[in-house]
Amino acid sequence: MEPIREITINPEAQKICSMFHYGWISKKEIGPIERDIKLFRDVQIYLSLMGYELLNPPGTDWYVVRLKKEYDSASFDYFLKRVKGLDRRHMALLSIIYAKLVLPKELRHVEPENELSLTVDEIVYNYGAKFQQGKQSPRKAIETLLASLKRYNYILFEKGKSKITVGPAMYMLHSNMLMDICAYVIQGLTESLKSIKKIEEEDVTDGEEDLE
Repeated sequence: MEPIREITINPEAQKICSMFHYGWISKKEIGPIERDIKLFRDVQIYLSLMGYELLNPPGTDWYVVRLKKEYDSASFDYFLKRVKGLDRRHMALLSIIYAKLVLPKELRHVEPENELSLTVDEIVYNYGAKFQQGKQSPRKAIETLLASLKRYNYILFEKGKSKITVGPAMYMLHSNMLMDICAYVIQGLTESLKSIKKIEEEDVTDGEEDLE
């Protein structure tokens, strides 16, 4: 058995790690720690020991921690428990926003430093009718869903404007997590289609009985 070597803890790095209460820290609060290579590296190491990776998304105001992929197997189940009140409609809209604002950077279609955004009007125009329920207008449906995503910090609204940008919680999602979310949404759509088909078949059967 190897002897345990004494580790010299960097108190500043330790303090920074303790500040990730919600999974992210504002750069305005602690400053650009990447300028101090040793400090940044120590923070990475300490978080890594707990199974997390430190992210510094370009063009954002936060440092974000995310569970390493090798420990991410049950994270979707945990995600569903944590975001109570979000249904498949929220997940579908979350996936759309991710595809529009995060994926282009990950695929290098745009420079990582570029800030991408959407407006409420754009979302309503392109997707409003698809999210409409009952007598609710397309705009009201979208605004209600966006309010919930904002509450969980997946999106941000620029003050005084209807411009939507990515929130820090969005960066905590792995791409495979988004695949799980998409599968969850598709499963719901499939179940809905099966229900509609069953109702239609029952209506046809009832109609045939009436004719007899």
